[in-house]
Amino acid sequence: MYIEVAATDHKKLINRIRQLLRQLFASESILQLVSCNTIAPLEMYSEGRVDRKLAPNLPAFGMILQNLRNNISPELIELIETQLKPLALQLALESRRVFEQLKLNRTVVIQADVNQYRRGPREWELTGCFYGRELQRLRPFYEGRDVERLNARASRDQICQKYYETYKKEKLTGGLMALWCPHLVCLGFHKMPKAEGRDDVFSALLCYFESPPSIVIYDFACQLAPYCRSREPDLFKDTLFVIDEMHANGHSSCSQACFLSNYMQTNADLLRINSSAAECSNSGLNRIRKSVSYMSENHAILYTHTFLSVWNRRRERGLQKETDDQAKRFEAIYEIHGRDEI
Repeated sequence: MYIEVAATDHKKLINRIRQLLRQLFASESILQLVSCNTIAPLEMYSEGRVDRKLAPNLPAFGMILQNLRNNISPELIELIETQLKPLALQLALESRRVFEQLKLNRTVVIQADVNQYRRGPREWELTGCFYGRELQRLRPFYEGRDVERLNARASRDQICQKYYETYKKEKLTGGLMALWCPHLVCLGFHKMPKAEGRDDVFSALLCYFESPPSIVIYDFACQLAPYCRSREPDLFKDTLFVIDEMHANGHSSCSQACFLSNYMQTNADLLRINSSAAECSNSGLNRIRKSVSYMSENHAILYTHTFLSVWNRRRERGLQKETDDQAKRFEAIYEIHGRDEI
């Protein structure tokens, strides 16, 4: 029995090592695999200490360490760790080098005063941008980074094929971009005169959020992550950009370092996240798609704002009802069993 279990564990360990190598040699930025949060834990591991943040931030590495504890001979563990420790140090050094290089190569050409563009609480009626908060920053022009804003065509060899097929077709223009929380509540929206894709998400997070979310789930996160970090590396250094489970299958050329399912293996908290929240909520926007297409710009903005306000209110009332029902069930259990038995 021990031989069968050991053989199975050896096979799992080999598969984990192969998975790490595939992510390591993928044609993506090292910061997608090794975020800034992972640099210190990797350096600690190279010195013989294991930080609990290593596995959640770098699942491919963490799963290897987990398999090393399962019926593996001490000789094999020593052999593998002899190779992993120098690799961990090199990954940390390379990630830090790339991050510092991004900061040095970042040049902002235009940085206007944000106070000059704050027009009051109802400015969204003119701009078509409503995020329920004040404008935090203006979207500057980054020299050497925003060339694509002048040239809409991009080479298929330089970007994810799925991104190209969706956003680079000239017939797809304009639309509405909305940000959603996992509870299907809309955090804000803005009207798009032209479909930009990555720039719309980046601009919304940059302009209306004092600090970006810790996790951004986007169907083209493989392109959004380097887009954001190359322009604002300090602001987005702690943000995890991942592709939801439904859209991950379409990214055949992207490594698992971009997939939410990859991080679920070592972070149980992510299992409770509704990764399809945006997709489900965007399908609700289809109800007003035809109506808005026949409206003027001002009417379309007002109509969208009203629809999403009603949507959010209904979601909040539904969540409150679930909370009240749960509290009532707890009170009923308390009355039956008493405090000491709960």
